Amino acid sequence: MTPPRLADVNVPVIQANKWQKLQKLANVNQTLTPVEIKGYYVIGLIDDICQSVQCLVKANKAWPEKYLPAYSLFASAVDLLGRCITGNKKPSLDENLRVGFWYLFHPTSTPPQKSLNPAKVTAVLVTTPHLSYTVEDLISLRHYSSHGQATVKNKLSGIDSHLLEQFPRPIGDAIETYWTALHNDVIYCQRLGEALIDPYDNRADPLIKTIEYFAQGQAAGSLFYRLDWEVDF
Repeated sequence: MTPPRLADVNVPVIQANKWQKLQKLANVNQTLTPVEIKGYYVIGLIDDICQSVQCLVKANKAWPEKYLPAYSLFASAVDLLGRCITGNKKPSLDENLRVGFWYLFHPTSTPPQKSLNPAKVTAVLVTTPHLSYTVEDLISLRHYSSHGQATVKNKLSGIDSHLLEQFPRPIGDAIETYWTALHNDVIYCQRLGEALIDPYDNRADPLIKTIEYFAQGQAAGSLFYRLDWEVDF
């Protein structure tokens, strides 16, 4: 079963030669264009990251020893999704995180603004049994979990052991919406092509896995609905 083509398979892609090289390494459908290869790879890489989060959350003594590293990994998936949605060509990641976190809970088939409205940055996005988190809180927590206190300028919300379990369903919904939008909206395709993302040219697993999964008729969101990030105490 051949998956449907994206809305515009011929949009310019940054460093298209790298995606073509990966395509040859993976020995997948040679009619796919660089933007399609990039799209499959990104979905597969986000899935890989989320599966790594699953391993940490379900490991022995996950709370609290492994919870911050798990959150840091998760945020890297949000950064990747946000970069694709905005078409960000710069190395900076805060705007990717802002748009990415917001998109998880407010996915839309219409391409969002490339910068998040300031009012949305400070609006409560996630509520756990003990704490509420804004986009700004989630980004500050990402910086703390990745780099430590020295990089955090704002007040840091505490981390709740129920935080990560709030995300699998929204991730699935967001990826499902995004993947469908790529097949219907040229702007989404253009932004994917523009996004500053380089593949590992010797690691084709995310690409192969995603193409094979979709070839079975599986929906993109179902990759993530199977996640369970509730900590086993």
